[in-house]
Amino acid sequence: MDFDFPSLIVDSNSSYTKAGLSTFDIPSVVMPTVYSRESVDKGDYIFGDDIDLYPQNNIYTIYSEGIVYNWDAMSQHWAQLYSDLKVKSNEIPLVVTENAWNTKKNKVKACQVAFEELEVPIFSILKRQLCTAFSVSKPFSSIVVDIDDDIVSVTPISNGSVLTKGIQFTKFGGDFLSPFALEFIQSKFPNEPVDSFLIPKPFQSVPMSDSFKTYQISTSLAEFKNVLLHASLYPLSPDQQDLPPQTNYPQYESHSQIEFRNYELPNRRLIKDIGIEQYKLAEPLFNPAEYSKKLPHLKVAQDAEGISSLILKSMKSLEAPATLYMELLKNIVFTGSLSGIPNLEHRIAQDLARLISDYTIITYLSPDTVERQFDSWVGANVLTSSSVGDFGNLFISKEEYQENGEDYIVEKFK
Repeated sequence: MDFDFPSLIVDSNSSYTKAGLSTFDIPSVVMPTVYSRESVDKGDYIFGDDIDLYPQNNIYTIYSEGIVYNWDAMSQHWAQLYSDLKVKSNEIPLVVTENAWNTKKNKVKACQVAFEELEVPIFSILKRQLCTAFSVSKPFSSIVVDIDDDIVSVTPISNGSVLTKGIQFTKFGGDFLSPFALEFIQSKFPNEPVDSFLIPKPFQSVPMSDSFKTYQISTSLAEFKNVLLHASLYPLSPDQQDLPPQTNYPQYESHSQIEFRNYELPNRRLIKDIGIEQYKLAEPLFNPAEYSKKLPHLKVAQDAEGISSLILKSMKSLEAPATLYMELLKNIVFTGSLSGIPNLEHRIAQDLARLISDYTIITYLSPDTVERQFDSWVGANVLTSSSVGDFGNLFISKEEYQENGEDYIVEKFK
């Protein structure tokens, strides 16, 4: 199978969707993967920046644990992307990404939406983590660690294929950090309602739905985390008041002195001299069980895995020869919305080095924030390009879909 015209590439997760034509190097449309509507079954679907124009509407999600559950909305979402890019769905092939643990049922449903509702001529489903590996030229041996808002996932890859036995993921990603950030901010203004300092000023006096309010607060907390958080190079206890000195760990990289920082909230109130909290607010990523004891309503199990231990769990589940572990651990690739937290890459490397000292740990984090933001989209473009891709294996035509059953689809995109 071959074609000489562009395809629409859509890379989605629960946080953001990146979309664009394959003739470009980066996606031209980036929007949150949520939508606004009067109610769950009433009103137009509103996507992207237009969501802010309808504060009385409700906000709905499309993903749960990295998997699409709201296919009516996803169908509208894909159609909106074709419209935004001014191309016709019945003329331009569609390439979408999925998380490596996507279900067989969802693969079939994606084909149904693509071929029956959008009437695309050619369709492909690619694994996001494999696309990331291709984008950084590590498709033959790597561990892709995706640190995103709703989940943290670990996906080992060997010889251009996902090692499914090693896939691990948890819900302790960026959204899990939000209650800790909220508690910290609230402690600075104990007598003021959260609405007054986390809802952006344009909406302060505007009637809005509860879900729209939650959406705006979440957006403000995401900005707070992106700007302020740092990862400690060594484990911190919840009551710790300073970073560990170098003398405690002479064989590893040491911390520099804490740089105290200020942060301006949406209502222009200033939090001054934020010190150790920059590090402690990121620590639940590494030790969710210990840190959640102060927030028991989160109901975190005591055996909950942090990022570093999740990587080890992934390796153990492979039950592979030592040579494979050696190759994988020398190519740990970080991606996702929180992967750029300062020191996070080094913290995980040092955690692993202390726990499995017999192996060499080498990590990779793209220094280019734009490249890192779009890595799975770029990888999908690389993977489906005429110079790299195997169209017979990566794509399915509408005719093939109509002539073959569900088992064919599942096998095609396994």
